[in-house]
Parts: sequence; C-alpha cells; structure tokens
Amino acid sequence: MRFGDRHSRLVTYAKVILPLAALSLLSVMFLISDRVDPTTASLYADVDVEDLARQARVGAPQYAAVTQDGSTLMVRATTAWPGTDDRSGTRAQDIVAKLDSTDGLVTDLISKSGRIDPAGGPIHLFDGVAMQTSTGYRMRSATVDMTSDYGVITAPTHVDGETPIGPIEADWMELSRPAPDAPYNMVFKGNVKLVYQPKE
Repeated sequence: MRFGDRHSRLVTYAKVILPLAALSLLSVMFLISDRVDPTTASLYADVDVEDLARQARVGAPQYAAVTQDGSTLMVRATTAWPGTDDRSGTRAQDIVAKLDSTDGLVTDLISKSGRIDPAGGPIHLFDGVAMQTSTGYRMRSATVDMTSDYGVITAPTHVDGETPIGPIEADWMELSRPAPDAPYNMVFKGNVKLVYQPKE
C-alpha cells in the first residue's frame, strides 16, 4: 500500500511539475528571441538596414513599352524605389535596357543608376552608361536619355567609343529615326573626332 501511495503521489506531482517546466522553457525562449539589438544588424548584413527601413523598395523590377513606330523597349533593374526629390519617376540601380527596333537594330544599354517614369515619360540613365548596337557601335557616356514613346536615345554629354570604321569622340550623340518607316540613324554633333581605320 505504501508503494501504491508513493506512486500515485509521484504521478500527481508530475502532472503539475512537468507542464510548469514546459511553460518555463517556452517563456525563456521567447524572452531570448525578443532581445535582438537592431543596431547590430549592420555588422552582419551587406545592406543599409536603416536605409531599407526608410524607403520602400522593389526587387528586380521590369518596365516594357512599345514605341509609336512599333519598336519594343525593355528596362530591367536590380532595385527600384520612389524618388525623394521634386522630379517625377522611380529611382533604379544596375539598369539594363534593350531597344529592339522594327528594322532589326538592337541597342543594349547598361548603367549604374537611373530614373524611370512608369507613366511613359523619359528614362534617364546616369553614373556611367555603356551602349552597344547590333551594327557594331560601342559607346560610353556619363548620361543617356531615352524616350519610351518614340525610342529616341540621346547622350547630351561627352561621348566616346568605337564605330565600325574607327574610334570616335563627340560632344553629343543621338540615335533616332528621321521618319517612322526609315532606319535608325546615329548622329554625332559638337566637336567630333573620328579616327578612320580602314579594314585591311
């Protein structure tokens, strides 16, 4: 009888002690998980945590448009966020743009930063822009502007690069169509310097 009483007493104690112990362990786990210092997050992350908290960002955005002459324009970026100044548009980083015209010309552009207007406004590329066409032109400029309605590409600042006939430098460059049914022309203006290198 004594053994039975002792056993029943142990079972009764276990029914009370074990649930209390489990609750205590859960409470300790939640207390430890809540004690996270947000100021130490930047020590282990490659991003600016405070900057991410201030701005709403979109990862890997894409923008597509069809110009009035039927050419297609595709713009991709790694990150985009709303502009913070008075100018309209969305800021973007690591931009890759492609203009595929109806006459077969393909123009690829790469820039570190830019501004895109989803409402169909101009696209501004800056912080170093590299451009390459399927006809053999490779150009570089600090800034390039693109229109999504007509597919006009303009470099309003100094431009330099390679053409099929040799290296070139100019104060200004534009890639556009003189007429909807005409092929695209690349025009250089200002102080233009072309070093002609005939093919052997």
